[in-house]
Amino acid sequence: MTHTPDTFADIVHPMDAPLFKGLTSTPEMREIFRADGFVQAWLDVEAALAEAQAEIGMIPAEAAAAIRAKADVRLIDIARVQAHGKQTAHTLVGVLREYRANLGDPHQTWLHYGATTQDIIDSATMLTLARAHAEVERQLDALIAVLLELMRRHRDTLMVARSHGNHALPFTFGLKVAGWLDEMDRNRDRWRELKTRCLVGNLSGAIGTFAAWGDQGLEVQARACRILGLGVPRTWWHAQRDRLAELLHGLALIAGTSARVAQEIYVSCMTEIGELTEAYTHDTVGSSTMPHKLNPIGSEWVRSLAAIVQGNAAVMDRLMTPLNERDGSVWRAEWVTVPETFCLAGAMLAQLHKVLAGLRVNDARMRENLDMLKGVLLSERVMFVLARSMPLGDAHEVIHDISIRALEARQPMLDLLVTDPRVAAACDRAELEEALKPENYTGLSGAVVDALARAVAE
Repeated sequence: MTHTPDTFADIVHPMDAPLFKGLTSTPEMREIFRADGFVQAWLDVEAALAEAQAEIGMIPAEAAAAIRAKADVRLIDIARVQAHGKQTAHTLVGVLREYRANLGDPHQTWLHYGATTQDIIDSATMLTLARAHAEVERQLDALIAVLLELMRRHRDTLMVARSHGNHALPFTFGLKVAGWLDEMDRNRDRWRELKTRCLVGNLSGAIGTFAAWGDQGLEVQARACRILGLGVPRTWWHAQRDRLAELLHGLALIAGTSARVAQEIYVSCMTEIGELTEAYTHDTVGSSTMPHKLNPIGSEWVRSLAAIVQGNAAVMDRLMTPLNERDGSVWRAEWVTVPETFCLAGAMLAQLHKVLAGLRVNDARMRENLDMLKGVLLSERVMFVLARSMPLGDAHEVIHDISIRALEARQPMLDLLVTDPRVAAACDRAELEEALKPENYTGLSGAVVDALARAVAE
């Protein structure tokens, strides 16, 4: 059958709008969550159920073969399904009517044999999410590869570390990226762990007792799940929605890391800092009225999308409360929340990958910022040098006093150090000059980068 495409005027969600869908979803995720793909997943579950039942002699083998042959969404008249839905107020019945009409006698009798609607839709949801899970893992792999290369390339690129928004000590951009990479790599580990625990089917009958299939019920479910490539649950889970919640919280953790990285880049792109710049061409426009603007658009998109992904995880928490053994009052909300979250998360990861892959690192500006405080940045290093001749607490008081005076006067710290009798009695000028070189006080930055690179690469 043919489908009439929605017109521009009919579109509501930005994920479907021509102006925004490339920013709020990816082609890969859109393909996974297409509306006809959902119906196809329902048909695939019905076919797997029939094949499992045929394997143990519960239904005729020829009926299972016919059910599989007709498991094609292109054979379903969606307009008629919509009409059935208005008549019956039921999601799946219209599809089953069309499916049975395509099968005809005698095979239609064996379609949906002993299953309940939520069996089919829950299993189809997990079948779809298995593909989405694999796509997110692919995106994480690609993102981690970019971070790994960025970290290695800037292993020794000096920059200032900041704490509480202020200059703290020298370190390297490679070590900063290591913090991003390490966290994202843990996200990938967690995401992989979710697969076995969360991506399971559910074919247990009307109330989870397998009653329609007698003592063969558990075998039917196990075989059908294996055909679908899904895990086998220990019990029915019509009312257990923690697996979906855990998947969305996995995305929320990924979103949290993505937003943190994007925020770091956003701040570093500020004119006053200028250490990083998102990739741009001469055609890039940052403002409709200020021609000079080059805004960190990608980082902004990452943070915007991450906020919705994290918010939707909280929504899914509220959907974990079906009443008794089954209840649709929260179940149907998943049909909006889950696909939206995966699509937005896919767009978020794609945006972050684009930002990182094209990131421009201004190492000269990083060096300028290192020297902004005229040596005060190395106060800790000088304190330890001075502590060779006096108690550490006393050395802290001396260097704190000199540091504050240097900052207030905007004077090189070295000038105040060499003229202070407390310091002059303990250190000569050459020793102080060496202590005030940022490159001499990056600690084990390079070693940490190297160790992480080996661990991630392995």
